[in-house]
Amino acid sequence: MKKKILVACSIIISFYSINIGAQSSYNDTDIDKYISKRNVAVYLEAEFTGTPYQNKAFKNGTVLKNGVAIAPNIGLRYNAAKDLFEIKKIAVLKDNQAKVLISSKDISINLENEKYVFLTPNENNSAQGYFIDIYSGEKAALYKKIKKVYIPEQKAYTSLASNVAANYKEKVILYLYKKDGALVELPNSKKSKIKAFGDQSKEVKIYVKENNININKESGLIEVISYYNTL
Repeated sequence: MKKKILVACSIIISFYSINIGAQSSYNDTDIDKYISKRNVAVYLEAEFTGTPYQNKAFKNGTVLKNGVAIAPNIGLRYNAAKDLFEIKKIAVLKDNQAKVLISSKDISINLENEKYVFLTPNENNSAQGYFIDIYSGEKAALYKKIKKVYIPEQKAYTSLASNVAANYKEKVILYLYKKDGALVELPNSKKSKIKAFGDQSKEVKIYVKENNININKESGLIEVISYYNTL
């Protein structure tokens, strides 16, 4: 009887251990390797308008290493002015207790239905930083870069005018990212966008014209890049 009870207990413990293991998609040490000891910057918001963040509030997101989640449902915030992510392992921490996530080409971020990838310079690209992956195909992808540029306070030239407070201005840039590592900025004009497709710009131009595509919209660019991936 005792032997049967011991066997039953062993089975229950084993099942419990397997179940716990299945629920854990990462180890604490996995994400700890990518958390800097450096504290986040503290901004005095009374001194400027706007925000250096894409979103001031921390949101639950997922940190992935080579496409595999190592920290799901963890507090994240993108500092677009400094081009870095801030991270809180514990939700109850104050915002100024967050740490800086170490940037790495192995690391990507899923946050609020957006995927952030980190690019490093190579022979075809001198850019570095986080980009939002809007659409990816076999040959090329559409990336978006969100920048927050600090504009210092502008003093009034006369007593009749008012000072203009310091502010953070948002700038959004779209890029064509090719799988050879080349990153090509997509200018505002339709003609310049088509030129970004290089040797196959002629085919792209014909496709845009025949299908009446507005290439100045993200949806139009996605359609064109999807076609480009088939060439």
